[in-house]
Amino acid sequence: MPLSYRTPCCVIRRITLGTLLFIILMGAVLVLLPIKPFWVDEWFIIDSLKTKDAMSLFGQLDFMQQFPRVYLVILKGFTSVFDYSYFSLRLPSYLVSVSTIVLTWKVADKLFETRLFTRYLLVLILVSAFTFTEYFVEMKQYPMDILLSVLAIWQLIELAGLGAGSKVKTGRYLFLCASFCIAPFFSYTYSITIAPVFVVTLFHTITILRSNSPSSVKRKAVFMQWLPLFICAIGVGLFYAIDAKHLTTDKIMYERWSFLIFNDGNKLSSFFSGFYTLFSQTGSGLVFETLFGVIGICSFINGMAYCARNYFRKEQTLQLQIILYSCLLLLLTLVLFLCKRMPLGTPRLNAFTTPSIAILLIYFINRISENFRQGLPKIILPAILYIGVIGNVFSHYIIFFTGKEYKKMMIIFTSTESAVRLAQANSLPILIASGIAYPYQQAVTDAGAPDPACWVLKTFPAYSVKDHLPVLAVKDTAMLLEYWERVPRSITKVLIGDGISYHVAYRNETQ
Repeated sequence: MPLSYRTPCCVIRRITLGTLLFIILMGAVLVLLPIKPFWVDEWFIIDSLKTKDAMSLFGQLDFMQQFPRVYLVILKGFTSVFDYSYFSLRLPSYLVSVSTIVLTWKVADKLFETRLFTRYLLVLILVSAFTFTEYFVEMKQYPMDILLSVLAIWQLIELAGLGAGSKVKTGRYLFLCASFCIAPFFSYTYSITIAPVFVVTLFHTITILRSNSPSSVKRKAVFMQWLPLFICAIGVGLFYAIDAKHLTTDKIMYERWSFLIFNDGNKLSSFFSGFYTLFSQTGSGLVFETLFGVIGICSFINGMAYCARNYFRKEQTLQLQIILYSCLLLLLTLVLFLCKRMPLGTPRLNAFTTPSIAILLIYFINRISENFRQGLPKIILPAILYIGVIGNVFSHYIIFFTGKEYKKMMIIFTSTESAVRLAQANSLPILIASGIAYPYQQAVTDAGAPDPACWVLKTFPAYSVKDHLPVLAVKDTAMLLEYWERVPRSITKVLIGDGISYHVAYRNETQ
């Protein structure tokens, strides 16, 4: 390889690895140090973890929440061992997100040649997307959704390698079967991401059966391909029976996202708006949302055309299978949108499409680059995307840590943690005002909790559910007389606060 080409490749590789290392180290800091306050969506889940037993978690969750129940029960088992500490609540999503980075890197190794910029775009687009950066270490299921969307692509790659006469490593194959067995229980969107794999594998099976290989070899290859998918189908069925049925029958949830559901009143506008948003939300910021929207749609059309041209070829390449998979997944998503079963327009609910959009985009810009022999035109588009996604990774944390809301939430978090420890050490009941829910007071009210103060305080890591410390909601911390009537006469002092400031109040002081 010429020095003039090898040197830029090495520099870009180091920048990429440096960016990924920054993400991993930043995540470790956020897990080890309590510098990321929990917010309303996490409060909902933490409340369920702290107040419900394992069996109750398989029922209807409070606050309009849905969460894969097996995954939630495992999280409860882990976090309860550490008394729901900050570290234990942050660690699971961090480990899932780091696994996503590693697996995506390996998938990119299988799919793309060593090219300037585009070799690393898959993992960088994924880690710079809103859902990954926003929920990196948070107590939500979205990091798992992202991981399993990449896992589905890895599973397809493994199945594609089980052709006629292929050598099968027993350990690797057993791991593949195990992944198909376990994955359905950890994500609501995995069932969607794995569905196109069945179609692509069916096409591959037809190709195998039409080949000139001996019948015994063909039968073995088909069996090896479809056994994991059969296991997966059973897992998806069980998952629906014990879990997903709660999601599909939750009318309140569908009403909540009704503004993003396909609109019968204005069908054409609704479809094109959802179609464009599906691609544009892969980027962040007006410029890159527009760029990803336009290029993403072009790459989808290009992928569809590529599949149509190459479908009848005798031998199906891995590239053809992956492009076909990506196009089918996006088509399935659009069909679900038209059937009013999938909202389009919010990144976290459509995050499972990000890897497929990125793959189609990379193949598309590689094809464009092939039309230029050398020089700036060959790399200008990949370079813009590369710089943009890396820039978004760093800008996300700058914006987060310098935001006004963050500063106040951090004050509330640290003050409340110290106050709760003081109250528990001295057995002081807590009177708490709704300021503790800043800036989500209205959000928790809309979710069915008209007085959020009590249960929000109990989601803080410092509050031990084992101590059962009494917590009462107050509207105004300056008005104590009416609240003393709700406190047993034997109690002469309480801790009262609004999230930011706390003080010990004595009964005689207000009477």
